Amino acid sequence: MDERRIEKENCPVLFELYDGSEIEGEVFLRLYEAHHAGLQKVGDLINEDARVIPLRTSKGTLLLNRSRIALAKVQAKLELDDLMTLGKKYTVNLKMLRGKEIQGDIYVNLPEGFCRVKDYFNQPIQFFPLIQSEFVVYINRELVLFVQD
Repeated sequence: MDERRIEKENCPVLFELYDGSEIEGEVFLRLYEAHHAGLQKVGDLINEDARVIPLRTSKGTLLLNRSRIALAKVQAKLELDDLMTLGKKYTVNLKMLRGKEIQGDIYVNLPEGFCRVKDYFNQPIQFFPLIQSEFVVYINRELVLFVQD
């Protein structure tokens, strides 16, 4: 084995970009994550400061501009864990910049007095998880026009 090579795990993801186009492929996740036990999550990857995210597609590897990703959709069975569903559950509807509407659940697990939907969306992260029955969808907060709970 090459000593310089860092072992990675592949995970299938569907990305929707700012212009509405969709790209399917596999991202490369670290086997260990500093912020939680186990494999790096897609949410960890897209919330890092890296400007580009490598995506292996059927046509080759692309480098996606992270700031131009509207959302990332991952199968719940691959991404969801118990920590993501701690806190008070709210079902919300999001109206996105290009007119798309998305519904799902959020779980607000913040300090006492800050457990409202407003507090959840005011957190300093770029992509927040929206839980659907079969998917975890990471939404770019810059493209949300409004939230209805």
